[in-house]
Amino acid sequence: MISNTTKISFGIAVSAMGALATPAQAASLDATFGSAGTTSTAFGSYGAAARVVIQPDGRIVAAGQDGLGDFALARYTTGGALDTSFNGTGKVTTTPSGSCSGQARALALQTDGKIVVAGTSCPNFTSTRNFTIYRYNTDGSLDTTFGSSGKATVNFYAGASEAYAVAVQGSSIWVAGYAGSSFALARLTGSGTLDYSFGSGSGTVTSAVGTGSAFANSLVIQADGKPVLAGYASSVGTVFALTRYTTNGALDTTFGAGGKVLTNVGGTFNGNSAIATSLAIQGDGKIVAAGYANSVSSGYYRFAAVRYTSTGALDSSFGSGTGKVITAIGTGDAIGNDVAIDANGGIVVGGYSKAGSYRQLTLNRYDQSGNQDYSFGPVVTAVGGANAAVQGLATQGDGKIVVAGYGNSPATFVVARYQ
Repeated sequence: MISNTTKISFGIAVSAMGALATPAQAASLDATFGSAGTTSTAFGSYGAAARVVIQPDGRIVAAGQDGLGDFALARYTTGGALDTSFNGTGKVTTTPSGSCSGQARALALQTDGKIVVAGTSCPNFTSTRNFTIYRYNTDGSLDTTFGSSGKATVNFYAGASEAYAVAVQGSSIWVAGYAGSSFALARLTGSGTLDYSFGSGSGTVTSAVGTGSAFANSLVIQADGKPVLAGYASSVGTVFALTRYTTNGALDTTFGAGGKVLTNVGGTFNGNSAIATSLAIQGDGKIVAAGYANSVSSGYYRFAAVRYTSTGALDSSFGSGTGKVITAIGTGDAIGNDVAIDANGGIVVGGYSKAGSYRQLTLNRYDQSGNQDYSFGPVVTAVGGANAAVQGLATQGDGKIVVAGYGNSPATFVVARYQ
């Protein structure tokens, strides 16, 4: 986690950029990985990784999309080279059928090593986006035992639906995003069909959250099997929004207000904007939502992290009693895209910040009280003299941090490792 915060009038801890306070032992690129700590993978004229996972053997899998609307995956060795045991090249692309481009946004590993990727496409040549899930074997081939020849789609019959998060628990595959203007969640069986024991016999649930549109970006499954979703909802601007469900798909009334939690992160001023992009659960059951928020009307976005108790209340032991921290990094917007809890209980948030003309890979860490950890960073990395961003991160068993996103011109998958 991270240290040294101040308070502003509306009671939110805000950490300054802190570049001058960063000591020499701050986190840095691992020179043993790729080329001086980073590796880039081209998928034609465009490639952007959305999420990353680390296999038990240390190999790294990143998933995202290319410029043609294909689902794109790459697997790397522990040293950052493309793993040629994966489809012969280290890369896989899958083109969804339909009238719109596909977009892969979420990634999970099964215990048997199979790879689950979720996103959106327009199946059956309609113009309506649906949840789209592919499952791959360990060699990169589509798993034909899943869904229809490796692909499953979910239609919520509530307008467009797009998946932004996926999680695997036992034989169940959970997929979350939005449908129409609501949070949406589906549970699939291991064979890729809807699990009709969930969601009152439909295999799906939708929840209206806030006063207008709502959008789930992240999903975690608690140790007790309850799924928690996080994203944003309209409520005098936008706010962090969380929902929790029972294992059969009902809103969990022991969480927040009727299973829902709304949090103004930067304040209640006109034009406030806060979006949760990611979730993590600590070993003590507390829930961390991370993303970004502004703290003044029309102000720059800042990294944001909010911690909740297991009942959905703001955790008063975090963020100088507020449960919330926002952190300015760089000279412009600072957007948090993913979060992980490290072996020491630190909260690591990855995304991008702007310095000069370009976005840069950015990492920040907070301690258990929500203080910025100046012994870590913030850490920023320029890639290829072009916009770059962390979109997914994962921690290795040895404490090293692996991030994936995009960078270079033209854009490529970029994977980096920090120590």
